Amino acid sequence: WDPQSNGILFTRVDETCVPPYRIIHQGRDGGVGSSSTTSKSATSAEEATYEDHRYPFAGKANPEITLGYVKIDRASILGTSGNGTLTTEDMSVDGGSSSSCQQQEPQKASKDKSLTQQQQQPRGVVGSGEDNMQVLNYYLDGDDQPMDESTVDTDGTAAATGAHLDGILDDNGDKTTANNIHTRAAQKNWSNVKWLNPPPQAKEYLVRINWLPDGTVCAQWQNRLQSTLVLARIDIDEGTTRTLHVETSDLWINLHNMMRPLSKPIHPDDCSHSSSSRGSTTDQTQSQVHHQLPNPLPEGSFSFLFASERTGYSHLYLYTYVPGYNEGRAILIRQVSGGDWMVENIAGVDMKKDVVYVTGTYDSPLERHLYALPLTNRASQRDATRDDSTRDTSSLGSGGKDDSMHDGPPSSGGGGGGGVRRGFKQVISAFGGGSKPRRSNNSMSSSSSAQGDDSATHDPIRLTSETGMHNIVMDDDCKYFVDTTSDIGQPTSVKVYKLPERYPFPVSSTNVSPPSGKMKKVPRKTSDYNQENSNRSIPEQRPPQAGLFFALFDSSRPSSMPNPFSNDNSVTTDIDWLSKLPAPELISYPTSDGTETLHAAVYRPDPQVFGPGPYPLICAVYGGPHVQRVNRSWAQCADMRAQRLRSFGFAVVKCDNRGSSRRGLAFESAVRNRLGRLEVLDQVTTVRQLVTRGIADPNRVGIYGWSYGGYLAAMCLCRAPDVFHVGVSGAPVTSWDGYDTHYTERYMGLPADNPSGYREAAIFDHVPNMRGKLMIVHGLIDENVHFRHTARLINRFIASGKDYDLLIFPEERHSPRRLRDRIYMEQRISDYFLRNLCGNDPMRGIGGGVTGASSPSPAGQGGGNGPSSSSSGMRPMVGHL
Repeated sequence: WDPQSNGILFTRVDETCVPPYRIIHQGRDGGVGSSSTTSKSATSAEEATYEDHRYPFAGKANPEITLGYVKIDRASILGTSGNGTLTTEDMSVDGGSSSSCQQQEPQKASKDKSLTQQQQQPRGVVGSGEDNMQVLNYYLDGDDQPMDESTVDTDGTAAATGAHLDGILDDNGDKTTANNIHTRAAQKNWSNVKWLNPPPQAKEYLVRINWLPDGTVCAQWQNRLQSTLVLARIDIDEGTTRTLHVETSDLWINLHNMMRPLSKPIHPDDCSHSSSSRGSTTDQTQSQVHHQLPNPLPEGSFSFLFASERTGYSHLYLYTYVPGYNEGRAILIRQVSGGDWMVENIAGVDMKKDVVYVTGTYDSPLERHLYALPLTNRASQRDATRDDSTRDTSSLGSGGKDDSMHDGPPSSGGGGGGGVRRGFKQVISAFGGGSKPRRSNNSMSSSSSAQGDDSATHDPIRLTSETGMHNIVMDDDCKYFVDTTSDIGQPTSVKVYKLPERYPFPVSSTNVSPPSGKMKKVPRKTSDYNQENSNRSIPEQRPPQAGLFFALFDSSRPSSMPNPFSNDNSVTTDIDWLSKLPAPELISYPTSDGTETLHAAVYRPDPQVFGPGPYPLICAVYGGPHVQRVNRSWAQCADMRAQRLRSFGFAVVKCDNRGSSRRGLAFESAVRNRLGRLEVLDQVTTVRQLVTRGIADPNRVGIYGWSYGGYLAAMCLCRAPDVFHVGVSGAPVTSWDGYDTHYTERYMGLPADNPSGYREAAIFDHVPNMRGKLMIVHGLIDENVHFRHTARLINRFIASGKDYDLLIFPEERHSPRRLRDRIYMEQRISDYFLRNLCGNDPMRGIGGGVTGASSPSPAGQGGGNGPSSSSSGMRPMVGHL
């Protein structure tokens, strides 16, 4: 929506170039037909036996997308005068102005042309011409609603009620009604749609839309390889598109929602550190642009925050657009955040206090906290040159010129200016492990400005005190925030906090006394989070903290906690039930080549029941980009499959291998163009780490995963058969040429450009090396990872003479949803591991403790399906990876 409600930006998507992919409902009774059929005689969606999807496969055609703008303001709907008078010209449709639509839809265009000819010569039976318009004017009052018949003074002329409108006919003799009046107005608007062209260097994907403070639009476009991101500034009135900013990378560009237009433009002189503080040629050029800018900035200038991974980590940059300068591109003013940590979301912007509130990974990649950063850091510059020890730093303005600057509501990724819609999206894709102080090998650049300087940024001030994962929603005035948080041993709590009123950052001048209170920064101790079962306390000396305002739900209070194991879901007076979900241990260890640190969560069986170990081990994997499985959140305890397997005597481990998120671009991009290799190596390292610690039995190792995790589970059995013996692969991608364009090509490139990478990343060529037991689980109507992936893999198993097990759900999609299917699936998965890793006896040979078993039991005994050619239960295997 236009912030002024004058129109709508919309997308027109044309999928005709993408061939349909048919999915058959093999297990459904009933008629024959498609669920997309619209005929009255068509079979209902519940009875249809097939459905067609236009699925863009890697390397193939994508849908074509066009950005358009249609006016919906009062003047265009009710007439050019906007006073409720609908003229003949307003009701007519200019067929020539909708050529784009006519080319796409010739039949509809022909119909519109016929309608246009009818509308251009209106006639009626109650008066003619002007009289008819008088009737229509009566019909539409100031609220665009029909007027009450009793309140209309007809004065001998038909009044505009539903009954009287029946007396007005168009050229076809059709009666005029309220519906076709507005339909004609809408048709005229549609004929005047402005189609907005994408930038030539990036026109494949339209990824984000923001309204800017000057009334223009910022459309973010990506190229097919997702290595270029263009912020295009669109003038709706003129229909022109110009480049505002460009990001490029030789890897890929991760999308985000951290484009935040600000309520006031910011001049470089208003900042203590600008991008010109360094000495490169780019910086010198940028410095010249800064010095050329007039102060105050001219009308039409605006500023915005934008996130970039150009340094290897996601950080915020402040830009200002000034009409007539820098060839129409935004000018980098300063880098707001920097270092070997990631900014994940902008929670709020308080321009009066000169503060940006963000969530990120500054303290640890295993946690998420709320931090405060200076927007301009103006306080440091002003206080360094002024002897004013009594100045109240809580009233600092963003520009240093007007401390009474209105603190307008911060706009989100959804827009800018006074009419912007806030979009406080919780960060749900939290991913990844620890980080090292190093730069990414990514060659990423910004063509509209200097790249930024970490040394010119301020250390963030942490505002959340409890350890764990925090999701923040802040109010528009940046006075309160809702914190939804949990920790590895603490269920989720929801609390409202009040932000500190004073300026949270220390001033730089020795002549200036900092605000009262302890201003010592919280020391960053990443090593604390690498310790097992870390539960460190927050240092006492810290900057001003947010104060608890109200606890909506406090999981630390037993009286407020419902008992999930109670049939009536009654509130319990204790939380003894938490002991049934013990927290896993968090461990850290290096990769096999020593270049990175891996983090894992380990679920140990109860030693009182299963002995001290070693235990049969099951790896729970996802392993793909853009996902994190291991962090300090309650989700670790609430992993019910892992907890159930642990209760059977298995040790379960989850490791975020290289390729996972929240670790920086270098860690994530290590798998680029060669999926399925480093991920397997890191999972092997995890197994060996647990064997060394005496937790895992190296002869009884299983693995399971879903989607990318299903792919990785099968890959581990095929590429490391001496390490992994039993696997469950759920809905696996077996060859990346069968997955979609946007996801696959981001990490693998185009198949034509990387044929060897696609071949190696497919499971097919590695099938001959598999020696263990594998069960594939798949829904037949999976519209995301088609069952075709499993079928192609089965063909390779047959060709190689390999045994496999198959669990099919005929009426399920990418993941079983129905309760009965879920229960059945979980039973089959646990039984599969018990039968093939423990010989069907979960109490025998698990750990050798209270069960009386002093040594591991052969895995094949009692099960019939497990290999049993060695005393360890697994026949000797030769490494393949």
